[in-house]
Amino acid sequence: MDLLGTVYVIEAFEKVAVRGTSLVCVASLAGHMASIDGEDEAALATAPAEELLGLKAVTALGDDPTAAYILAKRANHVQVQAAALARNRLGARINTISPGVIATAMAKAEADSDTDGHMLGMLDACGAGRPGTPGEIADAVAFLTGPEARYITGSDLLVDGGQAAWIRRHMRRPG
Repeated sequence: MDLLGTVYVIEAFEKVAVRGTSLVCVASLAGHMASIDGEDEAALATAPAEELLGLKAVTALGDDPTAAYILAKRANHVQVQAAALARNRLGARINTISPGVIATAMAKAEADSDTDGHMLGMLDACGAGRPGTPGEIADAVAFLTGPEARYITGSDLLVDGGQAAWIRRHMRRPG
């Protein structure tokens, strides 16, 4: 559903989008960690829902749930980017938000199963020292849907306490 859900929401939004409406789709900081070539990314951005699961980038993943999640969240970013121009011409806006680790029941379950403490260690290392809160995500969505953001469309807002920046600079090594 991470891959197809956003396409379905974008399609539904198209039917109700009018001047002043705004849609925010939830992606993830994981989408910023994807390494996808331009051709595959373009296909993910524009393929209709019924073709997405058959794309080369998707079928090449095999049974790797982490890789599938990362790809799906990057697809969310590019699907919204691709949809933004048409919605903008209607006077509507569409963006994504990419939360990092947020204090939810799902994050608690992940932290509890993280026997080596990687997730919480990453939060400490990136400087945040804590997970985000659902309220902080709600505030970011309120900003993106409000009048202060009326010139923002086709964008992704990272709300991750600096996790993506830390991962890019400290975890990934040039190969």
